[in-house]
Amino acid sequence: MDRAGAEGGQTILDLCTGTGDLAIRFARDDGTGPVWGVDRSREMLRIARRKTSASGLAARIRFVEANALALPFDDESFDVVSIGFGLRNVGQHQRAIGEMTRVLKEGGRLLILEFSPPSNGPFGGVYRFYLGTLLRAVGGVASGSAEAYRHLHTSITAFPKPREIVEILQAERLQDVSFRKLTGGICCIYRGTKGMELRC
Repeated sequence: MDRAGAEGGQTILDLCTGTGDLAIRFARDDGTGPVWGVDRSREMLRIARRKTSASGLAARIRFVEANALALPFDDESFDVVSIGFGLRNVGQHQRAIGEMTRVLKEGGRLLILEFSPPSNGPFGGVYRFYLGTLLRAVGGVASGSAEAYRHLHTSITAFPKPREIVEILQAERLQDVSFRKLTGGICCIYRGTKGMELRC
């Protein structure tokens, strides 16, 4: 939220919003304008609408069922575009980032919060064991869905490394691109700003 730097009246888009946690957090800031939450899962959005209604924020958040690779918004519609733990599942990372950049206004901020592949070294080794063995076993039994935890493991280990995501952001002509590692590099926050286009 701090890195988004949302200011008074600015419009916000939260992609792969799921049950709306990030969208709700954005809407709780009195300074922000309309918040849009987009997800492909109708059931997730149903839960998100219930949560926003219970929190008294239903008037400030609009949820839309849509594909992150083909957003139903005009170019340069939002001041902030965020996606939290959803880029892995979209699959086509560069195309998704390109679509996020398209709907971002000049000077707007794009933020990605995502898991990272385990790094080398002792901590990375412990994390690989936890992710590939312990979490899959315990999570699969506790949830009754072993497949979901197999997917979690596969999608994290196959996800591009932080420097590769930075290169994609730069290829989409975002400026001031940076990333910050969290919890020993288990996940990262990526940030970029859409530059001003030169017009004749």
